[in-house]
Amino acid sequence: MKKTHLSLFLFCLTGFAGGLQAQKVESLNQNWHFQRISDETIESTISNQGSDWEAQFDISHISQENELSLSNDVVNEELAILKTKNWEQITIPHTPFIEDLTVLHQWQGVCYYKKSLKLNRKSKGKNIWVEFEGAMTLADIWVNGKHIHQNAGGYLPFVVDISDVASFDEPNEILVRLDNRDNPLIPPGKPLNKLDFCYYGGLYRDVNLIVKGANYISHPIKADKIASGGVFVTYPEVSKEKAVIRVQTHLVQADAGNTQLTHKLYEIDGLFTGHQRGEMVAEVTQTLPADAEVEDVRLIELQNPKLWSPSAPYLYVVVTELLDNGVVVDSEETRIGIRHLEMSKKDGFVINGEPLRLVGSNRHMEYPYIGNALSDNAQYRDIYQIRENGFNTVRLGHYPQDESVLDACDELGLLAIEPIPGWQFFNKSKTFIDLTHRDVRDMIRRDRNHPSIIMWEVILNEAWPPVEWKDGVNSIAHSEFPGNQCFTSGDAYGYGGFDVSYNDWQEGFNRLNKTNNPSFIREYYDFEFGGHHSSTRKKRGDGEAALLTNAWNAQWSHNRYRAYYPETMGDAVWSMYDYNRGCCDNVCYSGVADLFRLPKFSLNFFRSQVAVGYPQPSGAMKPYVSIANYWTQRHDSIDQVVVYGNVEEVELFINGRSVTRQFKDNGIDSKYSNDQSGWYNGGDSFNKGNCRNLSEAPFTFDNIKWQGGQVSAMGYINGKFVTMDVVETARTTTALSISYFESGKKLAKNDIAIIYVSLLDENGTLVVTDNDSEVSLEVKGCVVLSPAKVKAEAGIASFIVQTQQVKKIEMVAKTSGMISEKKYSL
Repeated sequence: MKKTHLSLFLFCLTGFAGGLQAQKVESLNQNWHFQRISDETIESTISNQGSDWEAQFDISHISQENELSLSNDVVNEELAILKTKNWEQITIPHTPFIEDLTVLHQWQGVCYYKKSLKLNRKSKGKNIWVEFEGAMTLADIWVNGKHIHQNAGGYLPFVVDISDVASFDEPNEILVRLDNRDNPLIPPGKPLNKLDFCYYGGLYRDVNLIVKGANYISHPIKADKIASGGVFVTYPEVSKEKAVIRVQTHLVQADAGNTQLTHKLYEIDGLFTGHQRGEMVAEVTQTLPADAEVEDVRLIELQNPKLWSPSAPYLYVVVTELLDNGVVVDSEETRIGIRHLEMSKKDGFVINGEPLRLVGSNRHMEYPYIGNALSDNAQYRDIYQIRENGFNTVRLGHYPQDESVLDACDELGLLAIEPIPGWQFFNKSKTFIDLTHRDVRDMIRRDRNHPSIIMWEVILNEAWPPVEWKDGVNSIAHSEFPGNQCFTSGDAYGYGGFDVSYNDWQEGFNRLNKTNNPSFIREYYDFEFGGHHSSTRKKRGDGEAALLTNAWNAQWSHNRYRAYYPETMGDAVWSMYDYNRGCCDNVCYSGVADLFRLPKFSLNFFRSQVAVGYPQPSGAMKPYVSIANYWTQRHDSIDQVVVYGNVEEVELFINGRSVTRQFKDNGIDSKYSNDQSGWYNGGDSFNKGNCRNLSEAPFTFDNIKWQGGQVSAMGYINGKFVTMDVVETARTTTALSISYFESGKKLAKNDIAIIYVSLLDENGTLVVTDNDSEVSLEVKGCVVLSPAKVKAEAGIASFIVQTQQVKKIEMVAKTSGMISEKKYSL
């Protein structure tokens, strides 16, 4: 959980009258100013990957050492340029450049941020820190003209101590220089035009002010102590009858005296919420020694604990209070989930004594146009959609993502695999290696209390680094998280040092595990089906046949890999969302949903794998059927209808007349195709086979002649009708409708949201064949970050907006004489 420091600190931002009181971390996201040094993107040669199996690997090992420090000449030249430009007032999170929908040459360069910060005079003599949760990639910080910090790396937080340079008589100026150009010393290190995702840039995560007194609970990153710093919670004993909670707290006491430490344990009321504090169930208090540093360890015994798992993500919160002469001088809240993990080749993945097959997706944290500069709500919406659609695991490829992502995973019961930054690149330089070691430490120090994390991926993905490096990062991870609940993971290729081995790529569809460890298939359903030209890579506008190929690839490979269980604990589809790439001249359309989070048929396939009654954020899973068909004219030659569902039987109707009723597909497993060309065209798809290992096989109806109108699928369990889906042939567009990607979070102030304008016919049916209509969006109370006029894709025009500090926003959509208006209260 994003740290809550209820510190006794005194500060005042501009326009805020501060005083002596306990407060949370103060956000510094408002009232920044921004400038780019250059508005030109760096042109580079892009070479698309080929179609053969080995084309996916563009692995580079180098030995290159450069200086990270800045010369005074460079800084003075840049500061002179800044004087000639107007500063733009912005809000954090922020992207330095609004990209095109397809990012061919992502902006790379130098930009500056500055902020005026007024501090309360009563905070003089205290510890004053500025925490940057993420700044891409090489950050230099000045305060009041003095350079005080440099950080190399864009995916983990760093803390700047401004105590010695802070002014209390006049506002302080914080100046941040960011350089996101290629740098082989900073992981992931690979040049952007050879990388498989985009770095983007800017102050794209929150910035916080933390002020603490002489005696305080330390910050886990700033303290820089192995397996220490801040509050670290583990569970020496876990059962349904009893749990032992070990709370380790690192304290700094510059004014040691009569100090005490108290831990209060509260339940969090309800499931899938994580916010409402309930009953206090335990409390322990200890008098502290008068030492400059204290490593305090307390054990809390809890009878009949509510254990955390994907189906029941019960949470608690530990409130840790440091008292000096009976007065609370510092306090932190640590949200926890009590659970015990086991992983073995024999039994697979086991949580709280119960085996569970991992059904995963990979997620990049990218939004169209704005890159990685997402609000916490936007992060939550992605996790909600993943959890709600049949997945119990997410791999955060290929870097630590915003901590709000893990907060959402904790709340929603989504297991997480968290990697360090890396992709097919290794630099033998000491600086690079040291930074990879730091990434392992800081990732674990930031996120060790999240119950959702099941594996720490400490490999540089697909990079084949030397064995001694693998041994080093594996050892570092276990030193940072002692005990039997730290599980490292990584590419294996025969290396057995990690606790979980990723199944090898080299055998193609066979995905062997040559170690004695349990294994996991961390990516599947994309590259093996034709490389850069993979038949998986379909956008929504490509039409029904293309989306069925995308879905068949998911079904065929998911069914195949489930047969490996439990030795292979599970798999993760590549990818949840389409995403932009640095190395290719197109969007990677491998997602089960698109860039705008709109589902393809393959997402409905995964949703159908959720059993009726399984707990979900929106409530227990209900009977579900979904027709993977647009019911358009082209069906007079296809004669097939595919229905996904978690029911026992489906009856198909055309224009109200029953055509046929059948049970689930139950055909044999087969090769993907009888010839290699199947990789490119979808193989021998929907042959009623390749489904026996699935939780819920689909229903494939053959010899279904198309008739304009309506096709309906009625689902039955125990012979009784339980649910249905209807698809209607779309006619001409006559109306527009405005909505947004809500996904568990309503629009809020200072939010990033995806707005949808749907093109509908006279019956309210989405006109999925419309890929041409230009739609414009006008707004009040928010800012359109995407182009204000875009073309519809499969009947929907999508926009990105940033809401402001207002109570209400208004939107007007227009196209071809049609208009739609919508208002939302925030």
